[in-house]
Amino acid sequence: MTSKSPLPRRTSGTMSSYNTTTFDSAHEERLSSLLASSNFSIADYLNLALSSSSDNTNSNSNQDDDLLEQKMASLALQLQMSTQSCHDEIGRIGAELSAIVPRCAADVTRVKSGLEGMELDVRGLLEGMDDQYHQQGSGGGKEVGNIHGPDVSGGGGSATKDDDTIITSIDNNNTNNPLSTLHSLLNLKNHLTTTRSILAAASSWDETINSIPKLLSSSNTNNGQPNLIEAVAALSKLEQGARALQGMPEGQTERTAAISKLRTQLEVLLKPQLLHALKKMETRLGPLQQCVGMYGTLGKMDVMREEYVRMRPGEVISLWFSFGGHNAAIGKNSVVEDEEEKVVNDEDDDDLDNDDKTDEEEEAEDFDFSEETTDATTSSSTTNKKSSSTQINAKQFIEFLPTFYESVLELLSKERAQSKQVFGPELAPSIVGRVLLECFKPIISSFKSRLGNVCPVPGSGISGNSSSGNDGFGGTEGIAAAYESTIQFLSLAYDQMEPWEGQGSSNNQENDHDSASNNDDVMETIRTAFRMIASPFVPYQRALAEAERDPLGKAASMVAKDVRSVVGLQDAADRLGDLAPFMFPLADSAISRFELLTSGYNASATLSLVDNLIATHASELAIAMGSLSGHVSNSKGNEFDEQHANCALEILRIAGSFKRSLKSFDNSVKDRLRSLSDMMLDDTLEQSGGGLPDAIEPAQLRSFLAKEACNLSPDYIDDGTGVKLPASVVELRRLAGTTSNSADGTTLFPKSVDSVSRLARSCQSFVFEVCYAIPEQNLRGISALPVWKQDGVGSGDEDSYGILPQSFITHVGEHILALVQALEPFASDKEALGLANEVMTGVIEVAVQPWKEFVAAAGVSLTGDEKSQLKSLMRGKEVSYFFCDDGDTDMDNQIEEEDDEEEDPDDKASTAFCNQWLDVVGLAVAGRLLERTMRIPRLGRKGAEHLAADLNYIRNVFTALGVAGHPHPLLGYMAKLVTMNEESLQFKIHSRQGEKTPSDALEVIKRAEIRIAYVRGISV
Repeated sequence: MTSKSPLPRRTSGTMSSYNTTTFDSAHEERLSSLLASSNFSIADYLNLALSSSSDNTNSNSNQDDDLLEQKMASLALQLQMSTQSCHDEIGRIGAELSAIVPRCAADVTRVKSGLEGMELDVRGLLEGMDDQYHQQGSGGGKEVGNIHGPDVSGGGGSATKDDDTIITSIDNNNTNNPLSTLHSLLNLKNHLTTTRSILAAASSWDETINSIPKLLSSSNTNNGQPNLIEAVAALSKLEQGARALQGMPEGQTERTAAISKLRTQLEVLLKPQLLHALKKMETRLGPLQQCVGMYGTLGKMDVMREEYVRMRPGEVISLWFSFGGHNAAIGKNSVVEDEEEKVVNDEDDDDLDNDDKTDEEEEAEDFDFSEETTDATTSSSTTNKKSSSTQINAKQFIEFLPTFYESVLELLSKERAQSKQVFGPELAPSIVGRVLLECFKPIISSFKSRLGNVCPVPGSGISGNSSSGNDGFGGTEGIAAAYESTIQFLSLAYDQMEPWEGQGSSNNQENDHDSASNNDDVMETIRTAFRMIASPFVPYQRALAEAERDPLGKAASMVAKDVRSVVGLQDAADRLGDLAPFMFPLADSAISRFELLTSGYNASATLSLVDNLIATHASELAIAMGSLSGHVSNSKGNEFDEQHANCALEILRIAGSFKRSLKSFDNSVKDRLRSLSDMMLDDTLEQSGGGLPDAIEPAQLRSFLAKEACNLSPDYIDDGTGVKLPASVVELRRLAGTTSNSADGTTLFPKSVDSVSRLARSCQSFVFEVCYAIPEQNLRGISALPVWKQDGVGSGDEDSYGILPQSFITHVGEHILALVQALEPFASDKEALGLANEVMTGVIEVAVQPWKEFVAAAGVSLTGDEKSQLKSLMRGKEVSYFFCDDGDTDMDNQIEEEDDEEEDPDDKASTAFCNQWLDVVGLAVAGRLLERTMRIPRLGRKGAEHLAADLNYIRNVFTALGVAGHPHPLLGYMAKLVTMNEESLQFKIHSRQGEKTPSDALEVIKRAEIRIAYVRGISV
């Protein structure tokens, strides 16, 4: 055989090119279409697949059969993969069918069973209708027809149809439209159910209504008592039947009348059994639970609930009235007994669900206090004779109130468990709330009267002079104590009315809606109870400032009387130290009562009252300081008493402590107002449509009750930031300084701040009078000394030793130097120094008067602000400018000394305090000495030398002290003027006339120069 040449090997790139060129997308689409076609055959598929390869083979004769084999292998591989994919898809579809078919078979079976049952019902109905039709045709079914109403089949002639025809029609419709058939069958079922209920009610009506009298007859029972349980069940069956027969044309009126009569009869028979069960409920709950079931069946659970609630709080009500004395207890017991006797015949007129009634109307309707009033009127003479034994003492009542509340809480705790067993967990919280209401309804009027004994109601015209205030528990303090106990009680009582955990939680939306509605009812009951229990405090909440005015005024009067009795310096510091801070505890207590009772509402009235209280007390202290200053001024002693200085400084410390206490009090009240403004926005007790809060804090209760009492219709205003808030909230935040409308540094007590400023000035004046008394006494009469008129040559001693300072000025200098030692011990006490510095602002003003008199003695009228002009003159800087060419260096040397001076940081504050007072006393001495100099009538040559020596001496004293601003430039200039030769003085006076600078200081210098020239006898 001839060997064939081997075929060339094809690379992967060649194969890839082959596959790409051979099996294009169009060719593959044709193959896929053939696979999906119903005319698929293997021969057609192979021919189509090989058609492209055959064309290529014909065009190239060098290719052999290997190419064809390779193509066949590729096709086989693709067919194998497609086959496997089809098998997988067929398996998945088969699994789904295996799961669906049994369910469909079960559904078909159930539908078939239902259709068979309905077929039987239809057949029976048709047979019954056929019988009734024949009876009506013979005249025997008229009554039955009237009872059952029109034919339920929907047409007059449909009853004569053969049942097989109807079933055949249903079957035909079923084959045409299954959904329509099912819908028709559902409607048929509903009509059949309604028909059956009507027929059942009609057939059992006579039997049921005739059985009730037998059940109510005691002769037909074994125990001789009516069988009320079965009778109630029979009545319920009758009512259901009546509702089923409601659409019937005849018999509706008779059925309604019969049911109403039976219901009334059953309610009358149930009332004694309910009362018996209520009396025995402490030992047995079974009868009571039966009553609950029967009343629930009758739809009269409200009646049952009211009777139950009425019987529960008897013991706590008796406890309340037993506190008021024997008569009150008897009166209350008689009321309770009378109500128990009449409860069978009388209907309860109260309805707790009526939200339109006010608390006062409920009180008047729920309880009659005529018995108590009669007893009180009858025994009025006995009460007047034995008031000590019958009058309610405020302290005893305040102590009794928590005990009473504990009894109520114990009752609520028991009621919470018992009502859950009797009424179920859903109704139990509402029952507990109603029991709480019933506990307080009969005692609200008495509660108000007893609070009136503790503190007269504002605006009632009754003064607070009752004996109840003698024990310290009367007035608004007693009201606040009672209210605080009430708030604590209400917070604990809420825990007993809160629903149980998990109650009302359900995945069912309808059940959730019912639970939310029940929670709203419970919350409304709680709010009603809280409002009623707190209602006796409403008059005090609305007029708290008026109620506080009288007791606080009396306390302030007592303190003012003690302050006025301080007249001597010996015990002034101790007594005033005890009396000065006395008002702040009273004011803090008033603010605490305001916070407790009103929670921030009507803040302006209370703040104004407290402001007047503190301001009046500060004014009394200022008057006392003024009287002490007068005592110092009138004293005739010439010796400085350091004890007086210490006493004066201690009083300054007291004033500083008072001012600091006022600042601290003001800041604390602002913090309270901020907290109260935030609490005003809490709406925990006002929410509805959701769950109840787990607990209610006392602060939330106070805010809620205060809002109910003081702010029933709040106005909303802009708080300055575009947010609308209640006006009370905005007002509190404005007072507290937390709004954009608040001014920085504002105080809540402006009158007190002004009074404290006056007190500070009084204390400054007192210290100044003590420290300046000796200089004032020595300088007071120097203008009239004969030494000023001396002229000529002095004695030999004077020529030998020079002119010496006179005794009056040496006394002044020695006093100033001794004053340093008197100030240093007080200044070394850091605490006392810190308090004294609180009131050292503006202390220079106490030294203004001598300078004012100096300016008047010089004959100058100051222009502009007199106070600032005098202060400028006292400081001397402007004055020194006008005679700095004269060589005076007092101011320059002092400034250099001040700049070079270095202080120990620990002693800096002490030194500053001492220098302040030395500065003030020094200014006063300088001003008085200048004023006395201006009033010297004549000054001889020798007198001028004495005056210059005196002025230079005091300058040296001030220089030795090293106090800034001393010695004053006018002292040195005045010493030069009195000794200046005649020509120089005349030249200086004339040269001043050319000064163009307008200044009050320059005018004072001019007038002083002219005055000195005049008293020296120099013509100008």
